[in-house]
Amino acid sequence: MDMVKKEIDRFTESGIWIPVKSSVWAAPIVVVPKSTGSIRICGDFKLSVNSQLEVEHYPIPRIEEIFHKLGKGQTFTKIDLADAYLQIELDDESKIFMVVNTPFGLYQYQRLPFGVASAPSIFQRFMDQLVSDIPGCVAYLDDIIVTGANESEHLNNLDSLLRRLEENGLRCRVQKCKFFQREVEYLGHVLSANGLRPSETRVQAIKALPRPTNLQELQAFIGKVNYYGKFINNLASLCAPFRPLRKKHAVFKWHSD
Repeated sequence: MDMVKKEIDRFTESGIWIPVKSSVWAAPIVVVPKSTGSIRICGDFKLSVNSQLEVEHYPIPRIEEIFHKLGKGQTFTKIDLADAYLQIELDDESKIFMVVNTPFGLYQYQRLPFGVASAPSIFQRFMDQLVSDIPGCVAYLDDIIVTGANESEHLNNLDSLLRRLEENGLRCRVQKCKFFQREVEYLGHVLSANGLRPSETRVQAIKALPRPTNLQELQAFIGKVNYYGKFINNLASLCAPFRPLRKKHAVFKWHSD
């Protein structure tokens, strides 16, 4: 509870949200542990505003599109934005719907919160508008990659990006940024001058998955494998033995074949 109170205080002090006395739109607070040992707090907006939204749809870039734009890069810089969506200010009409119920009272977001159904599309559109005219630069939500055909070009592109971020009042999380790397891990892949390859960490995680025991687990497993399908020869044939398991009432019984 101390960590939650500390994060609530940080949000309040930084103007991310403000305390309010009442709201008919209050969503329960959600606390998500991070791998760093810290937490992320947001609202469970599927229980409040999401069901009433006309959800905004905007394409999130695929890794192939990203690689196409960065393919001539020799070294790469990865920029991570601090608090991502929370750097986007809400208009006054939207704020009244963005309220969370915490153990310490009700708080109204002043900035775009995680968990709102339209948030990824809103943020991706904003980022595309921000960086689309910068050569060798692409954003996937709050993760930005910038590169160049040589070091001088890379430096110029990076300078343009950092100036753009400063002009728009966007802050970076410096400890998670990586500068002038020969290869960077991005969206489950490793990007380098030699091309694109799967992240070994992600591959090992898939290999370590337990055998699926029901259709939901099987579909999740196949989805993870399909994400790297372009690197796997004859993937459709390899997945053929799974087809009978997609039938209703299929019995999951694994054997060496």
